[in-house]
Amino acid sequence: MQSELAKKGHTRVPGTGVFKYPYKELDGRYRTGLDPEAAYIKRIADKAAREAEQERVSKLRTKLQDILSLDLSSTSKFWNHALSTSTADMTHVQPVKLVDGDNVYDLLSPWKELTFAWLRVHPTIASSYQAWRAGEFPADTQWYVADEEVETNTAFTKKKAINQAIGKFDSMTPDKRRKIARVMGLPVTEDTKEEMVYNQIDSLLKETEFKSGKFQGLSPVEVFTRFATISENILHVKDLVKQAITHSIYRIKPTGKVYEGEFEIASDEDALVTMLVDDDNQEHRIILEQKLKGKKLAAV
Repeated sequence: MQSELAKKGHTRVPGTGVFKYPYKELDGRYRTGLDPEAAYIKRIADKAAREAEQERVSKLRTKLQDILSLDLSSTSKFWNHALSTSTADMTHVQPVKLVDGDNVYDLLSPWKELTFAWLRVHPTIASSYQAWRAGEFPADTQWYVADEEVETNTAFTKKKAINQAIGKFDSMTPDKRRKIARVMGLPVTEDTKEEMVYNQIDSLLKETEFKSGKFQGLSPVEVFTRFATISENILHVKDLVKQAITHSIYRIKPTGKVYEGEFEIASDEDALVTMLVDDDNQEHRIILEQKLKGKKLAAV
């Protein structure tokens, strides 16, 4: 029966559906689609996209609360369907029956807009068809959100941030580009052609997040912007340390501690950078630069 339904493009008998209720998080808060501090929003890697979504849901919650005269906070009793007395009880959320095909919500209706708000962030509903195709949701997910306005705004915000980052990168000197690339974990040496450096950074900035390494899970645009705006001195030292690790002058143990030979010299890479940036340790920086130069000459 299941295979015959699939042949017709159905997941269940026509006319039947699945009921959805607002999802309750482990901390007891409901995923309402109206909470700017919701965990799923805080997990958005891109800062610009995250802040845009926080602003959007804040405005929507204020609007719906004013119109419907309801407390729509994530801990409100409104979201507890078990307290509902009937299908006509408008002081508590009502379940939604989703059927195969399009389930359309008229956003000019406050109640429909409220329902769509929590449905679009339900964990069993993909945030978009592209997100489902990308494997961000289980393969057996049966519905996805088709919200053109949200998708357009999200895409615009991301592209704008990427283009601004690329603009900053274009204005940098070749030397600074190499430093930025190395501290971001890219395999760049003094012999790497300038075009290759550019292509690597350009490709990385268009990724959603780092897939591995020190910055795993973070937005490449945010990490790039952080390094692009720090002082030249700090960037130079960060690059110096990164190269020293690559050339085995320093070793990073699984604990994160930095060793030179058998001696521990810093609790982690960032602590080492902080130490070397200090003017009192200028001699140590000069010695490190000389050691690094020697390593590079030996490798030629």
